[in-house]
Amino acid sequence: MSLVVIVGPPGSGKTTVGTALAERLGVTFRDTDADIVERARKPIPDIFVDEGEDHFRALERDAVRRAVADHDGVLALGGGAVTAAETRELLAEVPVVHLRVDLGEAVKRTEIDRGRPMLAVNPRATLRRLMDERLPLYREVADIEIDTSGTDPHDLADRIAARLGTRTVEVADAERPYPVLIGRGVVERLPEHLGGAARVAVLHTANTAELAERVGSLAPDGVEATLMEIPDAEDGKSVAVAEQCWEALGAEGFTRTDLVVGVGGGAVTDLAGFVAACWLRGVGVVHVPTSLLGAVDAAVGGKTGVNTAAGKNLVGAFHPPRSVLVDLDTFASLPRRDLAAGLAEVVKAGFIADPVILDLIEADPAAALDAASPVLAELVERAVAMKAEVVAADLKEGSLRAILNYGHTFGHAIEKLEHYRRRHGDAVAVGMVYAAHLGAVTGRADLVDRTVSVLESLGLPTSYEAGRWDEIHATMLVDKKNVGTTQRFVLLDALGKAVVVDDVTEAQQREAYERLTS
Repeated sequence: MSLVVIVGPPGSGKTTVGTALAERLGVTFRDTDADIVERARKPIPDIFVDEGEDHFRALERDAVRRAVADHDGVLALGGGAVTAAETRELLAEVPVVHLRVDLGEAVKRTEIDRGRPMLAVNPRATLRRLMDERLPLYREVADIEIDTSGTDPHDLADRIAARLGTRTVEVADAERPYPVLIGRGVVERLPEHLGGAARVAVLHTANTAELAERVGSLAPDGVEATLMEIPDAEDGKSVAVAEQCWEALGAEGFTRTDLVVGVGGGAVTDLAGFVAACWLRGVGVVHVPTSLLGAVDAAVGGKTGVNTAAGKNLVGAFHPPRSVLVDLDTFASLPRRDLAAGLAEVVKAGFIADPVILDLIEADPAAALDAASPVLAELVERAVAMKAEVVAADLKEGSLRAILNYGHTFGHAIEKLEHYRRRHGDAVAVGMVYAAHLGAVTGRADLVDRTVSVLESLGLPTSYEAGRWDEIHATMLVDKKNVGTTQRFVLLDALGKAVVVDDVTEAQQREAYERLTS
């Protein structure tokens, strides 16, 4: 545990919440006001009376400098400590939690404590002025902002502890780098990612309506949030649904500086990104994926799209999001089958680039399927980091990015043939087994046994029905990786070494299918 600093106005609960947080984290709590009293050997009101505020601020700067250098735990600063530029510079290197509170609550709390010299005269008016003046400074130094009004300190400590566990993966694509935040409660950080938007359109399905309402309520004063419900799953990924969204944006007067937020699984993020990419030739989009599949796949990378009669995702655009907020708490309500389906994309990341993913799953498949486990959190981070690295090198799928389609050629084909009734992750799982057979058939790495073993440990399908080769092959001929009449497949030369090949014969493809279905 390293240092965590608490800042906020008088009455925000820095001592109470800070003490609860220290208890929650198993560390010690320290307060710079207490340090000043001990060093000066007199109460703070007496310092103000005897030496004046300037002397107190000098003592405060010194106390903060010493505590930041020495303390390992939770540290609360006085309400005015952030007014010193040198203190703000020190705080740039450590995690800082800003405790917000409404004026009425702050007044009630400070009335109980009369040892506040700054509030000795006309406390309500003075407190309002101090809060207004210092709010920009608190936000300048803060990494986490929490409203303490009317909330139990221990509940707040739990929320802060979860937020401190947030991991950030930077997607450094050439057009517009953006962060992917992974952790518990990160949806509350949406206001940090709204930019200058005056209007926010929240796209969601009936299944995610409650979270969408929560997201809409997070919009700060002055930002108008509009909720737009779309059909669930692949039914929502159509040009007709996109057109309905555009008409709604027009009716709401959306401008180029306004924002679309996608709250849902992979289908929602695909559609939300496509709607944002096309409206006024591109407005900002933030993704709040609610499925594991959406978090590790659709929400990251900037690929957007809708389905047509010709196939899946054949109409779309490359439009990187402003940010992605992967709130692990949203996975807690997912059925086990949906978690497993999402893990198919994670397994894919393990085979093509990061074999540690496979090691983690094989060591404890149950933990990989536990939404609350640190194992799942690490798997999500690793899968996102892998995709971020690939996207950074090849945003528009000119070469390297095609490896992310490992298992997808066959998977997309059976999805289309089954009218998208099969979970995408289930289809990709079968597709990876097919790709493993195809690799063995073509003399590359033979990873069939390990592929089947890992997927079966998660309860994912590993075979397919026989007798459908002709229609599957015809569907694979229109795969978006193909170049002209040349088919391309993603195969493995070795574990973690994916390659795109264009020399696979139809006879080899059929042989792999026969092995898959035998």
